[in-house]
Amino acid sequence: MSYLLSGIKIAIATSAETTTSSPLMGFNHLAEDFLLEIVALLKIAIESIALVILALAIIKAVQELIWRNRRMDREEKLAQVRLDLGIALALSLEFLLAADIVATAVAPSWDALGKLATISAIRTFLNFFLEKEVKELAREKLAKFQHRAKQ
Repeated sequence: MSYLLSGIKIAIATSAETTTSSPLMGFNHLAEDFLLEIVALLKIAIESIALVILALAIIKAVQELIWRNRRMDREEKLAQVRLDLGIALALSLEFLLAADIVATAVAPSWDALGKLATISAIRTFLNFFLEKEVKELAREKLAKFQHRAKQ
């Protein structure tokens, strides 16, 4: 009797192994792994774009601070540099948010979705106030330009 039960157990185990290792399951696993690799590379590429935008904006801001020191008054120079840097920061934040969305789109878990929601809320909050400040700086610059034109 025990030989019969152990034989049934072996048959069930073998049946389960053949079911899960079918060619279709192997292809699905391979396709899923390939998709995960593509998404990981895409996320890295998008994050790299954000970092390049940020690095170039910082380099440009430093150059502008040095160069404009000779041409403009200090307040106007700082306002323009802040405006340009703010626009670049907002664009960089948008790319970083896109990278997070791409990473979560493939294999969303509740943990990943929660992290995405938190990161999205923080970045949206930062972007909102950053854009608000950029618009305010642009208005101030326009007002100064119009004031100078009237004189």
